[in-house]
Amino acid sequence: MHAKDKVRKLWQLGDLFHNFSRYPRKPEGKRAIKHGAQKVDRLAGILRNGILAPASCDDGSVRSDLNIEFAGAPVPYDSLVFLHLFGQKSWLYTISEPGRMTVFVEPTIPVLTPADLEPNWVILCQDEVYVRDRIAAEHLIGVVVHPADADSVLEEFLPEFERLAIPLYLYNGTVVWPR
Repeated sequence: MHAKDKVRKLWQLGDLFHNFSRYPRKPEGKRAIKHGAQKVDRLAGILRNGILAPASCDDGSVRSDLNIEFAGAPVPYDSLVFLHLFGQKSWLYTISEPGRMTVFVEPTIPVLTPADLEPNWVILCQDEVYVRDRIAAEHLIGVVVHPADADSVLEEFLPEFERLAIPLYLYNGTVVWPR
């Protein structure tokens, strides 16, 4: 399948997506320093390896910008990939600013809901769902960027978009690539 065949309307009910900052916002943690991780380009890592849960990455290059710890959960929080399942209240998670990006994931990927993880699961947002360990790059169906980032991202990652046959969009749904 070619990227042109994957172009679709964004922000539809049931869409699975993962938001991230291209570069971590918080200072490097002890784990990252221990493993020698420098300023990590999350987009490069996602296009190369897919979306990894922090516990699935032993080099310290995958880490959250949030400090979340809780005990008593049936599954360790850092072993899950955090996704949003687009719904009526998801508009809050579609905010666009330079450096913030979104990756859309095949909606057929099996997910865990907070109800699947009870008892003792802490709900962080209204539309959260999870995948254990990782989502392979082959299951990505689109990357969304701010207009200020579009040209540089396309120039830098065009070979990856071609390899994965995934479109690049702006947050308003405009297709940047393929043209």
